[in-house]
Amino acid sequence: MAASFKLASASLAGSAPFVVVVQGDRALPLAQAGTGLRAGSIEELLEDWEKSLAGLAAIAAKGLGDKAVALADLRLHAPLTRPPGLFFAAVNYPRPNRERKDAPDMVKRPYLFEKSVRCITGPYDDILKPDGFDKIDYEVELALVIGQGGNRIPKERAMAHVAGFLIANDITCRGFRKPGELPIPGPDWFGSKCHDTFAPLGPFFVPRDFVPDCRNLRLTLKVNGELRQDGNSRDMVFSPEEQIAHVSNQLTLRPGDIFSTGTPEGFGAQSDSFLELGDIVEAEIEGLGTQRNRLVARPPA
Repeated sequence: MAASFKLASASLAGSAPFVVVVQGDRALPLAQAGTGLRAGSIEELLEDWEKSLAGLAAIAAKGLGDKAVALADLRLHAPLTRPPGLFFAAVNYPRPNRERKDAPDMVKRPYLFEKSVRCITGPYDDILKPDGFDKIDYEVELALVIGQGGNRIPKERAMAHVAGFLIANDITCRGFRKPGELPIPGPDWFGSKCHDTFAPLGPFFVPRDFVPDCRNLRLTLKVNGELRQDGNSRDMVFSPEEQIAHVSNQLTLRPGDIFSTGTPEGFGAQSDSFLELGDIVEAEIEGLGTQRNRLVARPPA
């Protein structure tokens, strides 16, 4: 079996971010590995993922060597910061006390929205609370990254287009839309979802080969140490493959596109329990790492 590894985007002593190969608690800057792979960003590696994966696997097989540094000495950033698209699934886990699929309040087809890539922030960075708004919510989600683009991708072949996985937290301002503000019904996706720092990603990008079954991963989220969400990806209503097939029937997918596949029960809107200033949110997915973000006031312009 191939030696496993993860990728991260890191910086040291205020440097520009660079790609590192991670094994255990050590990280090797890709630029020092001597492979000739482009080392500026994971997005660059995804432009020819098959070639990149072969080179990265060769590094992992040899071990990181004496040029590796302690992972704890690095600052980790979002693994990807400029994906071509950032797609989030809504209502993709069973509601409490409802049966799957045939429940009257469940969707009958994949239901997604696009979040601005400007929302992306790092796995340990602060989340900024929008001025004058409350009801800030959290949603731990399994995200996948497209490695091979395409359109009209059948679900039976969709996973072959996936390069790897990472953690996403879909932060939402539930209080953004006020009653009577707009003359049309329905959610204000842009207003509630698209704010600076509202999409923490990472800490790691884990290649698909090292996630044995993306439909059997535990997802948890804690607020100040209190467990709020505890689910398993097996409970998705629509699989990652179905979501890829659905979107690729409308848009041609590109390497680096991110799909965030929905959140299990326990998010704040279900219990009317939202984030307060100073709260620490820890989102974790089995095998993918843990995020740790604090909600802080947005600084003055």
